[in-house]
Formats: sequence, structure tokens, C-alpha cells
Amino acid sequence: MIYLYSGTPGSGKSLHIARMIYNSLGAGYACICNFQIDLNKIHRNNGKFCYRDNEELTPSFLRAYSDSYFSELNLTVRKKEGRLRLFIDEAQLLFNARDWGQKGRNDWLSFFTQHRHLGYDIFLVAQFDRMLDRQIRSLIEYEYIHRKVNNFGKAGKILGILTLGQLFCCVKVWYPMKEKVGSEFFKCHKKYYSLYDTHIIFGQELQKPAPPETDATQDGDMGTPPSSGRPEGVAYT
Repeated sequence: MIYLYSGTPGSGKSLHIARMIYNSLGAGYACICNFQIDLNKIHRNNGKFCYRDNEELTPSFLRAYSDSYFSELNLTVRKKEGRLRLFIDEAQLLFNARDWGQKGRNDWLSFFTQHRHLGYDIFLVAQFDRMLDRQIRSLIEYEYIHRKVNNFGKAGKILGILTLGQLFCCVKVWYPMKEKVGSEFFKCHKKYYSLYDTHIIFGQELQKPAPPETDATQDGDMGTPPSSGRPEGVAYT
């Protein structure tokens, strides 16, 4: 099944995903993420964790991972469903609505349509659903819309003061029909938010520094170019 976790920055969607990963690993699921987490923060890790950045996270890799994971398990397709959990934060960077003709998009669409047979549940995280490719949005089953309670007028501000600004609301929507099917309030807990750094800039690994500028001398000597630092690699919890 495909889920979308949406919400403005600071609305609690990353916290909700962290809680899902924490509980999934504790329950023995395999989790594949495009961000690092601190496995030392999980007291009972009975599952498997795999990190791949956006360049390495490809449909071919995910198919190979599924084949490898289930190779020693004699499971029917029905029992395989949901054993693998794929979490993609800032999903709009991979599946932007304006890049529908991007190379490799058809491979992703094929993977999304077959994900159940491969044993995957997919969790996409984005600020707004329309930031994602329309073809991918059509495959989403449920959207979890997140809001920080502090922003709900006077009553929200009072609740925010009572909870030290750590209360969030999540509304579950059946995406095809845009029908609300449930809601939940949850608080911020250190064991969840300490799993990974939500301030990491995704896509930084795709940026390449410009070549250093040099001033030619009258003798034609280009001189010694100044050192140019490459952007630091992405580091996650």
C-alpha cells in the first residue's frame, strides 16, 4: 500500500515517520530509507535497516533487495505483503510534478504499480500532495495530513502552552475519494525525534561545486587557484 505523509514544515510529519520506523524495526520489519537514522536509539531492533540516497535508490535496487530478502523465506505473495517498508522523505525531489518526463520515471511507475507483489509498503513524505507527479498520486491509498496544534486559533494556542508546543494532529484521508476516515493527536517524544536530523538538505549530493575562478597574469601564468570546498556529504540520524 502507498501512503502519503503531508504537512507544512514543523507540522509533525517527520516525527510521525520516525515513530513508524521505530516501531517497524522493533516489530521485525525491514526498512529502506533515503535518510540515515541512529540505530543506537532503538532499544529493541529486531528488523533490518538499509540506507540509500536519492541517486542510489532505484527501482532495480529495490527489486533486487526484495529478491534477496525473500530468497530464504518460503512465503506466498499474500504473506510477503508489507514485510518491506520503503520511506522516502522529501519525495517531491524524486517525483516532482513538473518532471513527469524525467528519465527513469517509467521505471518508478512500474515499480509503484507492482510494489505489493514485491512485498513493499511505501511511505512518501512531502509538504503537499500536488508537489508529486500526478501518475504517482493516483496510486496513493491514504494521506496523513499533519498540523501543529499551536496553529489552531486560540484553543490551539492554549493547548500548545499546556503541552509546551509539542502536540500535533494527524488526519487520515482515503485519498481516492478525499474522505476523512480518522484522526489522531500525538506528542513529541525524544526517542522518536532523535532518530534522524530533519534539517538535512536533501539533494545536496547532487550539487557540484563550480570550478574555481582564477585571474590570469600578464605572463600568461594562471597562478594558484584557490581551494574550493565540496559540499559535505549527507549525514542522517
